[in-house]
Amino acid sequence: MKQFLFLFALVLFSSLNLYGQETKNYKGGYTFNNLRGIGDFYYYLEEENEAILDGEFNFEYKKLDSLTRSSFLKLSVDGYFKSYEKDKNWVYKKSEHKIEIEDIQDREIIAELESKIIDLNAEYAEGNLQGTWDYYENRWLGEESTEIFKAEDLVFEADKLTGEVRFESADGTNSYQIFGQVNDEGLMNGNWDFFYTSDQISIHETRRYESGFLIGLSKVNSLTNENIDEVVFYNAIEKLDSLNQGFEVDYSVSEEFFGLTFNDGFSEESEEYQGQYRGTYLLEDALIRILQFEQDNFIQDGKLIKSPISTRRFAYEISEDDEERYEDAIGIFDELQREASQKSRLDFLMLNQNTADSLSYSMAYFDYLTNKLNKFERVIDLLKSENIRFFDPSNYLRDGLDFLKESESIEYTYRGEVKTKELDFSKVEKANMLGEDLLNYLNQELAYFKEIERYVGRQQQDFRQDKDLEAIESRILSEKGLIDSLRKSLTIENETHRSLVQAFYENLAVDQYQFLLDEYNQTEDFLDKASAGDEIIELLEFVLSRLPELNQYAGLGQHLQQDFTEKTLDPFTFETEFEVLRQATLVQAAQRIINHELQEIKETKDFEVVRARFLTLESLENRLMELKGRNTKRLERNLNQAGSDINQLKKLLSL
Repeated sequence: MKQFLFLFALVLFSSLNLYGQETKNYKGGYTFNNLRGIGDFYYYLEEENEAILDGEFNFEYKKLDSLTRSSFLKLSVDGYFKSYEKDKNWVYKKSEHKIEIEDIQDREIIAELESKIIDLNAEYAEGNLQGTWDYYENRWLGEESTEIFKAEDLVFEADKLTGEVRFESADGTNSYQIFGQVNDEGLMNGNWDFFYTSDQISIHETRRYESGFLIGLSKVNSLTNENIDEVVFYNAIEKLDSLNQGFEVDYSVSEEFFGLTFNDGFSEESEEYQGQYRGTYLLEDALIRILQFEQDNFIQDGKLIKSPISTRRFAYEISEDDEERYEDAIGIFDELQREASQKSRLDFLMLNQNTADSLSYSMAYFDYLTNKLNKFERVIDLLKSENIRFFDPSNYLRDGLDFLKESESIEYTYRGEVKTKELDFSKVEKANMLGEDLLNYLNQELAYFKEIERYVGRQQQDFRQDKDLEAIESRILSEKGLIDSLRKSLTIENETHRSLVQAFYENLAVDQYQFLLDEYNQTEDFLDKASAGDEIIELLEFVLSRLPELNQYAGLGQHLQQDFTEKTLDPFTFETEFEVLRQATLVQAAQRIINHELQEIKETKDFEVVRARFLTLESLENRLMELKGRNTKRLERNLNQAGSDINQLKKLLSL
């Protein structure tokens, strides 16, 4: 009997492989661009019963505003999929309607209907934007139609716009016209013209590009021809000329392409950046309209995340000395940022700032330091990323470090009197080099911080020595009592939960607690004793907060399996409740990591290590939620090869 069942299963499996590529038609609920409507399409089943759309595709979505019942949204899509990639011609029609009832006469509704109709004809080739696109947007009021946006004969080549582009908007206050050229690589080239209104002035903005490099920009009043603004990018012109003549220089044309804003190291406050802002904003608005149906590829949360039109930058060589300066500057910034937010110090100053003039000043200093570090963040983030390679340090130095002042005034109040102290940075050496100037300034900032830190540290010591340790010991006993009560009242879900609770409690609330308590009792120096007491309290707070959450960690593996299990149509029995574990290899790898981490937690008697294990589990859950529904076949193959190598599995999952 067992042999018969085995042979039957084998034949069934073989038939699945034989007919797995059979194309079928589906008509029913389907989600397109995060809208749940009705789909009508063809598909075939791949491994794991994954449906691959292939052939003609139709989608319709309709929604009536359930609250006001006066707004109606409709989307219809007709296209073609080739192995789940958009292909050939696609037609999108989106309409938004608003109806306002004005009267009812003789049982006839008298109403005003306002509609916005979007028509897009697009072409694709195996998932890429490819071919000619036409986009129209019209507003209807009653029987009168107004064209509010138009973009015709746009030519795409492998996700890049090429040739002539024309965008025309008559959408109220956001009216504009944009005409320009894009070369075969999708780079802005030649003359670009922008017509728009700003501050009630009609502006004609002209730009000149050379293969993605912006070399000039001017703005004139369209009505009076009066000059409003002009920016010539002399540095870019000189660099391109030097490269064309073959001079030996420390920069080159980047291989990478960039977004719509040309940036050669300009800060956001610079005239080069601000000059581009309005026109680039309108160009982005046009692209968002046209690409609104390309969710996740080009558009995310209504923002352009990938542009079919690009600019280019120069790539600069960074010397070893500059790399070292950048790393040192990052290190000092991180240290100051970490220290500026140290809770125990800030709590002490908050409670005692009115007891001494210097403590009031110290409190104000840390407020100043936090605000100053926020100004450093942009340039530090730039140094941390590889984008610093595409920024001319001399350009950034001109405007990007304008917050490095020669003196800073710190105002504070002590016993009702407003006082001011100055921090002098005038003696900081300036070399007109980005890395060196930044590092010199941060070193002086660090010196001022160390001076304040030493003073506050001495005051903390004096204040704490005046306090009785009884408060700390009382807190320890109170926290321990709460933990013991909580342990007894916990509802145990299953054996996995029970063993985790028992090990967690005994290792930390019993063994490590007793170890730290012994150290506390043997310590005589006040500061060391208080520090030991604080560590015990931190341990107990950790146990108290995590103990009720252990059931979540114990059941994480099962929870992920449920999350990735979908009910679908069994292609053989037509059972609609057929359960399939999607991305099974991914889930199984996660479960191996979970089992490993839980076992480590059970064997660990150091709450800091346990804390790190919990963070790993939380990161793992977040990572899987990010990957859910994505194409992870390549990742799953790598996970399969990693087998039971936990470190390799973590690395592959970016933990």
